[in-house]
Amino acid sequence: MLIALLAACGPANVSVATPAHSRARHPEMDRFVADEERILVTVAATDPRIAARGIAVDADTLHHATMRGILAEDPTLGMEGDRPDVFSFDARGRALDAASAIVAKWKVPPDDADPSSVAQPGLELELLRRFIASEKLRLAGERALPRSASTLLAATAATWRPLEVKDVSDRDDWLSKRLGDVTASLAPQSLTALEREELEDAIDPLERIVGDALPKSRAALVDLRIAVQRLDPAAKNADRWAEVAARLAADTGSKLSPETLLAFLGAEAKAIREEVGRLVGVEANEAVGARAGEWLAAPPESCHAATPGSRMRALEPPPERAFACSLRARVIAAKTSADEIEVLVAMHDAVLAATWALVFARGGSDETLALAAPKPLTPMSPTVEGRLRRFAAVHPVEAVSRALSIEWLMRNGLGEAALRAEAWTTFGDAPLDVIEHELQPHPRAKSHFRQSTEH
Repeated sequence: MLIALLAACGPANVSVATPAHSRARHPEMDRFVADEERILVTVAATDPRIAARGIAVDADTLHHATMRGILAEDPTLGMEGDRPDVFSFDARGRALDAASAIVAKWKVPPDDADPSSVAQPGLELELLRRFIASEKLRLAGERALPRSASTLLAATAATWRPLEVKDVSDRDDWLSKRLGDVTASLAPQSLTALEREELEDAIDPLERIVGDALPKSRAALVDLRIAVQRLDPAAKNADRWAEVAARLAADTGSKLSPETLLAFLGAEAKAIREEVGRLVGVEANEAVGARAGEWLAAPPESCHAATPGSRMRALEPPPERAFACSLRARVIAAKTSADEIEVLVAMHDAVLAATWALVFARGGSDETLALAAPKPLTPMSPTVEGRLRRFAAVHPVEAVSRALSIEWLMRNGLGEAALRAEAWTTFGDAPLDVIEHELQPHPRAKSHFRQSTEH
């Protein structure tokens, strides 16, 4: 079992409404709840992607984040209207340091004196610590322009807010400067060919947003695209395993070596192939593979769990776990063998992409891929294969996390996958090793996922 091998200026005050009798009876829990919300709001104020996970940021916190940057003479600070943007690396770092200071005061979890409470203070504290650790690692990786530029531009487009007449000029100045920063960061061989392709594609949604409304930004996008097209790419991938390993440890709990992980993924791919072989009346053909590839390449679906007693588990998942939400929904919804084979082929392709990600993260080449990676279940079109390879090269942590999520769902085979998916969905968002030690779905004779293959 894979998860059995895993190791497992101050911010603005944020008041959290709690019933008067609760404040009187459980002051320690109330302080913890207030601190938890304060942490989330403080960090979300400097990264709109975190705010989009389900955290409402008040104007005072945004103002404090901005003023701290101004007083610190922060050279990285950039304002997208009234909020720091994702390129404001030092502002993000200050927010995470403030969050660390708050959570460090909780040496032990608070005592929940309410016998009817469903809260798990110890788990909530663990999730807060993991959230901060993960975001610190994300920030460290995203400081590395131009390699992180595609992620940051995609985040800018995904969190874009409609323009108001009063701030068009300021937004144009801000965005054109950020685009200029990316252009200036480009140097010969600073990106591989796959990273260059990813950056070029990340320009497209911003071009659609900018249109004719922001002339300086439109010109800056043209300059950036020309610079990307002229860039001489690096001949091979750099060895990024240390960075990827740290992120995997924070986001999934995995501390396996790349060699052990590669062998494990090979065994996982084989197990999925065997499940496909047991299906009756369907085959893994090119059409099935095409639909599976489209699903893997599609943007993650929104995912929000109604999780009583937990602020952290009720949040939208971060990018590393966003696919798991879509995967669980597909597994639960599968009613026929035709549904199942598409899910299984997509799973196999995701595991295949994870093996590519490991090879790329160790500085491997296409020749290494041919030797180390399993073979696809179905013939891949050049378009699908290209998108998956690029995803594996640019987003290795997400690629490997997808495969580890699949392993957990398929741990006891296809027959129990829906049961495990339902348990995870009910539990909410958490790192995979937390899912492992918190969830023990009980097997039952038949799940509807298995029954659908028996009719």
